[in-house]
Amino acid sequence: MKRTLKSCIAIAGMAILASCSALENEGDGNIRLFVSTESLEFDEENPDNNTFIVTSNVAWRAEGDIPELKFEPENGGAGDTRIQITDMAFDRSGIITVTTVRENTNDAVASETVTIRRGPSSEPGGDTPVTEENPIYYDNLDKAPISDYGSRAPYLDQWDGYINATGPGAGNVSYSGNNISVRDSYTSRGYEGASGQNAMNYGADNRSIDIRGVTIAPGQTTLKFSFGATPPSGGTITAGNDFSLYLTFDDGASTKHELDFTAKKGSGTWYLCSAVFELTGGTPSCLNFVISAKGKDSKVDDFRLVETGETASQTVKYTAKDQSVPWPEMPETLVENPNYKYVTHWAETVRSGKRVRNYSACYDTERHNPIWVAYPMHDCYLEGGYERTTPDPWRPDPKFEQDEQSIIYPSDWNKWPNAADLYYYWSPLDSGPFFTKGHLLRSADRGGKNTTLNIQTFYPTNIAPERFKYPDVHEALEYELPDSWTCSDTTYVVAGCYYGNDSYYFYDACWQETQSNLSKKCMVPVAEFKIYLRTKSGNTGKRICDCTADELMAIGFWLEQDIDNTGEIAGGEMRDFAMSVDMIEEKLRGEFRFFPEVPDEVTASYNLSDWGI
Repeated sequence: MKRTLKSCIAIAGMAILASCSALENEGDGNIRLFVSTESLEFDEENPDNNTFIVTSNVAWRAEGDIPELKFEPENGGAGDTRIQITDMAFDRSGIITVTTVRENTNDAVASETVTIRRGPSSEPGGDTPVTEENPIYYDNLDKAPISDYGSRAPYLDQWDGYINATGPGAGNVSYSGNNISVRDSYTSRGYEGASGQNAMNYGADNRSIDIRGVTIAPGQTTLKFSFGATPPSGGTITAGNDFSLYLTFDDGASTKHELDFTAKKGSGTWYLCSAVFELTGGTPSCLNFVISAKGKDSKVDDFRLVETGETASQTVKYTAKDQSVPWPEMPETLVENPNYKYVTHWAETVRSGKRVRNYSACYDTERHNPIWVAYPMHDCYLEGGYERTTPDPWRPDPKFEQDEQSIIYPSDWNKWPNAADLYYYWSPLDSGPFFTKGHLLRSADRGGKNTTLNIQTFYPTNIAPERFKYPDVHEALEYELPDSWTCSDTTYVVAGCYYGNDSYYFYDACWQETQSNLSKKCMVPVAEFKIYLRTKSGNTGKRICDCTADELMAIGFWLEQDIDNTGEIAGGEMRDFAMSVDMIEEKLRGEFRFFPEVPDEVTASYNLSDWGI
């Protein structure tokens, strides 16, 4: 056995030997520390073989040198204590160092080591280890313990501190899922690469986890996606039974390809699930994986995508989207501005689970407020009714840096909804009124409590300072869209801001007039606009690009704000604020062209009767 006495280091020659040999004496006042073996081989079949005894006459602690080596307990006292090795990585060795604890500064310290080894794992019928090096994407969900968040298990939209995605394809990965939380109450174990600590928990039956934005390189065609999983009731996992796995491409809006997978048992009820598939048809810009679970309290962990030499059990054909057909509501930028940043957010509809574009935005990172938000409107977006998430889930847009966006969310937003921070408002104008945080895409038009579809409407990219000169007209327009203008063919909307005078500004991260150390200038728009496009009949079944000018109608509205605090005016008629889309383009100094694929005669004029005004 290797024995060291750290207090011996300062003593030379024979004094070292004399002091160290005293460790083995059992006389009073001497430290005694022994371990029952110097090494052991991890036994996958019999846990009783994965133990050793620590004998000591003082308190001690034990530490492993690699995170994959897991054991308990990690400390003990005088007497004999059995340490149980609960997990160890395949084809690895690790060292547990047991060290005595000083009670006084002059006490000697003794330590012992035990080497733990575990051989490679093989697929049935083969001798090749299944461990792949250099994964394209891997996340053990363990970047930070849940204690960094607080006492409650956070939902995916509340906290991202657990995200630990690595690999060349992990740069744009995001996670979402309704009623999915991160927990450490039942950690992964027993399968190759089981990381323990955090796992994702399904909070209700028939829920899904979306893993989006995994990128691959050209030529990476035979791939293996794996994840650890445990159903709430135990039993054997088979594809399509307790869990289902799907693959989609690009940013969504594509067919879900169900992947068959195998499940290899680990410890307890945990399994390692693996799907080997071959991609044909080209290289998608990104891969998205959906893991669905039938049972509440199912858990998953350790997402991994690798290029593999294994034989694929299934083929998935990638069909590139028709890039020649743009989104009808996406404005065309005519004058480039380096301060403008563009983003598109995706989500799932509340009942049908369809992956849809929620909205696109052009955001001014210098003014720290939006230029426009463009979005489709259809009945599928209203499946959640008009219910909004409570309390209001103000939070940063995850695709923007903090200094790029207006801080109108609690600085400890990741502990929402228990945030106590008051500093998530704009300060009032020096000589003007208080402006509210107004949605360009209305929260009610993406109704659904605690859904990503609704929560994304509370990002700063969708929020502008609002105090309309004619608030009743603005309110009437917001109701008119879902009540009268939404149709089977989809209605397309752009809502935006006109600044005009950058001498009007707030400070963000404020409470009333009190600024915080995060506060910065945020410009106030002097007007907002809304423009709409749809087919006249509403049920042609055609794409906008396939419609003639006679089949389409468009209209715009210009709404001034009460910047000078002259007072809001009640009432007003929508028709008095209507104008053509081209007229709004002129007011914006020709920076953008709206509905660029629509015939000019549609955007150059408008007919109030077409819109029931």
